[in-house]
Amino acid sequence: MEADSPIILIKIGGSTLGSEDTSFADVAALQRQGARVVIVHGGGPAITSWMGKMGIHAEFVRGLRVTDGPSLEVATAVLAGLINKQLVSEMRSLGVNAVGVSGADGGLLCGRVTDRELGFVAGELEADASLIERLTDAGYVPVVSPIAVSSDRAGQLLNVNADSAAGALAVALGAQRLVFLTDVDGILNADGRLIKRVPLATGEELLHSGIVKGGMLPKLEACILAARAGVKAGIINGTSAGALPSWLEGSLPGTAVA
Repeated sequence: MEADSPIILIKIGGSTLGSEDTSFADVAALQRQGARVVIVHGGGPAITSWMGKMGIHAEFVRGLRVTDGPSLEVATAVLAGLINKQLVSEMRSLGVNAVGVSGADGGLLCGRVTDRELGFVAGELEADASLIERLTDAGYVPVVSPIAVSSDRAGQLLNVNADSAAGALAVALGAQRLVFLTDVDGILNADGRLIKRVPLATGEELLHSGIVKGGMLPKLEACILAARAGVKAGIINGTSAGALPSWLEGSLPGTAVA
């Protein structure tokens, strides 16, 4: 893989991997076309499910998971273990030379607790993209689980919102594109209509308008962060066949942040 090939960072979640989804096949096609592809995945529903099996109550604040000690153990096991390896296996079965890593590997993601209300969740996130660059240069598709190491408490793992991780990593990589695959068409206005473009000048205002809620908040924040660094960022509905290439070609509507 050419070191100067464009990097496309894709954030995927469980809601986009339905029966009609072709995201992994699309990733294989992009790689064959010469792009360096990086995947960041979430896994919130699976974490909540496993927490329920263990009798641990899931709590959220401003769209972010509250992570106490037991919750962190479950999140680490599910994200860096079960989900990450399932995704790697599925992609490899489609010819994608995928390799799974966590944000703790190689110092990829580093942060510190900045909001005690959220517990063991990394804020002020920093990304060191050197490991990912080596992997993509060697022809691999890194699949990154959102677990970080603490910058101020040696040996402490931290949970990371996957959207925030994707934004930070896209900036560190100097990615050409950052795309969030969701199960909706993008950001919707108060009337339920798609907002096709969010200018950077009004992005912060939209964040605090009350229109954007729940899990869409960290997606928009990550898009704004990336767009400020020159990354073309967008949020699209990834549940239909061919959604990713259609958006890259400009034929699929979504929310672009620029």
